[in-house]
This record gives sequence, structure tokens and C-alpha cells, in this order.
Amino acid sequence: MTETLGKDEVLRIDGADRDLDIGGITELMAEKEGPALMFDNIPGFPAGHRVFTNFMGTAARTAVALGLPADTPKLDIVRAWKDLSRRLEPVPPVEVASGPVLENVLVGDDVDLNIFPTPQWHDGDGGRYIGTACMVITRDPDSGWVNVGTYRACVQGPDRLSLWMLGNRHAKAIAEKHWERGRSCPIAVVVGQDPILSTAAAIAAPSGMSEYDLAGGLRGQGVEVLYAPGSDLPVPAYAEIVIEGELPPVDEESVLEGPFGEWTGYYTHSGQETVVRVDRIMHRNDPIILGAPPMLPTVPAGDQAVPLYSASVTWDHLEASGVQNIKGVWAYARQLMMVVSIEQTGAGDAMHALLAAAGRKRTGGMERYFVVVDEDIDITDVNHVLWAMFTRVDPAESLQVLRAPTTAIDPRLSPAKRAAGDLSMGIVLIDACKPFAWKDHYPAANRVDEATRDELRKRWAGLLAM
Repeated sequence: MTETLGKDEVLRIDGADRDLDIGGITELMAEKEGPALMFDNIPGFPAGHRVFTNFMGTAARTAVALGLPADTPKLDIVRAWKDLSRRLEPVPPVEVASGPVLENVLVGDDVDLNIFPTPQWHDGDGGRYIGTACMVITRDPDSGWVNVGTYRACVQGPDRLSLWMLGNRHAKAIAEKHWERGRSCPIAVVVGQDPILSTAAAIAAPSGMSEYDLAGGLRGQGVEVLYAPGSDLPVPAYAEIVIEGELPPVDEESVLEGPFGEWTGYYTHSGQETVVRVDRIMHRNDPIILGAPPMLPTVPAGDQAVPLYSASVTWDHLEASGVQNIKGVWAYARQLMMVVSIEQTGAGDAMHALLAAAGRKRTGGMERYFVVVDEDIDITDVNHVLWAMFTRVDPAESLQVLRAPTTAIDPRLSPAKRAAGDLSMGIVLIDACKPFAWKDHYPAANRVDEATRDELRKRWAGLLAM
């Protein structure tokens, strides 16, 4: 993939520490829609043992990963994917005798997952997760169907890997079939592969169809796979790293897995989960860990001038209305969305702020959305505001719709209402705060904290100044 991208799309970084730097730099550069990052010469590991992140972080890189020209317009990428999925014809994998993944084969006492520079992606993670964009391969013992999924995988020791497999996923069902027969489930975990395989694994093909067939259809040619000696699982011949072993029942062997900063932007699940007893590691020369650590589920924000007037007037009105502990006020799209940050000290604080902010609305104004968030949200960054709305709002409890005056330039006014002189419009009050009654028990966020960000900016001033 790196060979097909422009020079500004991939940045090589030498000397980054796997725990102190890689996760934080990846997050900070992703927030900027920066280049894909190839980390090399990682302290404590041989040169060439690398980590590659942000590999689909821009439209250009997403297009290349899907086999499209790098300059494909964003909407055309979506259209191409939609059209391709509609007419997709599965293409089965092609078996080959050998491939680059067999350049190094470790078995017995040579098995050691610690040879790879697996990062700790977030400060609060319960371990180093080598599998964030990985492929987990299993075979159904009844039908022979090969399933490929994506599950988080954590290094638990030289020959132990933990997996968190949700109960409603195919791999868990396949594993349970093996366990019911009184045996462990053969399994392979692939770390580093064609992004089209990562995409297919995350999509999840219908039961009975292999994701290999789906990937072949998406790419237009069969995926080249091989079988290691004694294995019944096909693995990509051009994979970077393949970890093979067996998955015993949880009641036979388990390990504390998690927590892990997931895609919602929070740490959630942690518990006793199954392990992979690793008996073979295969990897290419100069192997690459393909890293896709979960980050806040946000979208890029456009530039906006500082909303001095509307924000400052609203702030004054809030204070005059007796709203306590206001941390800031900001406006988006001129003033169509007003956002207020508060520090909650009582159960009614959020609604008090919302009603007060809406009370400032005057005839001739088009303020439509009023949002209140906690003090940990950067309200000048729409990414953070959206994150709060997406993860802290219960639509059944957190939204209130009121009627208020609007202006004649409001495009949502119907002709009938204009003719009747009815210049009213609905407005939405959105409580995007953590529920006060249990806010201290709300899942902790996995965002790199400000102190760590400051340290990273100092250590990597040249890189992070861009």
C-alpha cells in the first residue's frame, strides 16, 4: 500500500518509544488527518520490526485501500463501494505452496510474541494489543466453512494471546462447537495484511460464506493463501505476521482481559476471557504490525472564526440567569448550534443551562440546537461536541423539543406558515452531559490527556507542529 501513495501520505518516524510515543502520536496525527505513520527503529527492538498506523485515515488512503485512485473524490469513494457491494460476486481464495509469511517460522521454545514492538495504545489499556486490525481465522468443524473476523488481541506472555470474542459472533459459535466435542479450537491470528482483508473481516460475511471469498470479490481476484505444516487453516501468503495455536474453553484456561479503549471513546469491558495457546509464529523479514487503535468516533472539523458576539452574549445571559459553574460557550454555523460547557454540581444544572440559553433566543435569530456538555469536552472542537452527543445522550431522555420564534430567512419555514405569518420553528435542547446521579461511575475516556499531549509536543515538536 505504501508504494501506491503519494510522498505526503506516509511519514516515517524513527526512535519512537512503543509505550510513551506511538499511541499518542498516532492519535494526535489522526486528529489532524495527517499521514499514515511508519514507526521504525523502535528502542529495544531490531531495526525493521515496525508499526504502521493511520493507514486509512484520509480519503486518499481509503481509496487506495479499496483499489481506487488516490485522488478519487470522497463521495465517489462511497458511490464506488456501494455499487461494488451491490454487484459483488464472491471469489474463492487461491492456494499457493509458499509465500513471504514463511520467511521466518518459530515453533517450540522459539515462540515469543515479545519479539514484536506491540504498543500500549492508550494509557489505561490493560496490556499491549497486537491485534487491533487483525484477522482471526477459524474453521467450522461441521461444514468446513472458514470464518475470518476481527477481535481485539492482547499479548499475555511469550506464548499466550488473549481474545475478546463477542457471544453473537461467528468465531465464538465455531469455538463452542469444538469445545462441545471436548477439544480446543484451532485458530490463527493475522497481524498485518492487505487492507481489503481487514475491511472484509470487519464487515462479516453471511454465515457459510468465507470473508476470503468476500475479499476476493472486492479485489476482483482470489486471495493467495497457504497452509502451514499440520494446519487446517488457510492464512494469507503475503501476511506480515501469523500467530497460530489453539483456543481452549474458558473454564479450562482464561486470563483477565482489558480494559481497552474501544471505538466509542471509552474503556468498558474487562473480564476473564479465553486465550490462544500459541504453538507457531510465522512472519516476514522486517515484519510490520498493522495498528488501528480505536480513537474517538468523530469526524474532521472545518475552520470557523471565533464566534465572539453570539457566544459572549449567551454567556452573559446564562450568568444573569443564575447558571453556575459555566466553563465556556461556543457557537457553530454562526449560531445555529450553541454549545455550553458546565461543571455539574446538582441534578438540574444541565437543564437549567439549556433553558437559560434558549431563553436568550430572540426574534430574528435562527438558533436551532442548544447543547450542554461537561467540562471535560473541548467545545471549540466540533469533534468533541459530537463525541459527547453520540455517547452521552439517551434520545429517550436527553432531548426536549420546544417552539420558538425564528426569522423569515429560515429555509425550513413552509410556504403555508410564511403565508400565515407564523414565524415559529422547533428548537432542540440536548443534554449531552453524563447523568449527574452516576457521573462518577461513567466509563473513563481513553483520550490522551493534556499533560501527556504537552509532553509529546515537547518531545516531538518538529513532527507535531505540522
